[in-house]
Amino acid sequence: MNKTDKAEMTPKLRIRLRAGWRPADNPAIPAYKRAASADSGALQFSIAQFRHGTAPNATEQTLVAMCEKLTGSVRGRKIISSTSGTCDFGIYGTAAVQGDAPVRFQAWMLSNGQDFILVTHTCGTEPDPEEVQEANAIALMTGFG
Repeated sequence: MNKTDKAEMTPKLRIRLRAGWRPADNPAIPAYKRAASADSGALQFSIAQFRHGTAPNATEQTLVAMCEKLTGSVRGRKIISSTSGTCDFGIYGTAAVQGDAPVRFQAWMLSNGQDFILVTHTCGTEPDPEEVQEANAIALMTGFG
């Protein structure tokens, strides 16, 4: 397989940032911060592609369960909310928690039936409510470009 073949197999994320969001300090990590927030949390993205075998059977409930498991390592964890529904990519599940470290953490798992996109928003301090709303909107508009 040459580099061209590999590039064609890996989809490019389509992230539609809201005005005022910018790349975080480390260009090696696909993370973004909100400029208008005094101490913005990091909004990060990653993908998992279905390659072969039996296609995953993701449901909204399994996506929420995956997010709840991801939030399980937050010290002093208290669940704020968990929801699911449809998004630009297909379906999603999300769980948001408060804790001691980090102070707020939210994970979204998006699926188109075969591939998955994980989005996380990690805040070391209590985030601006507008930042949380914008992070949610950005996550639910994410897909492949």
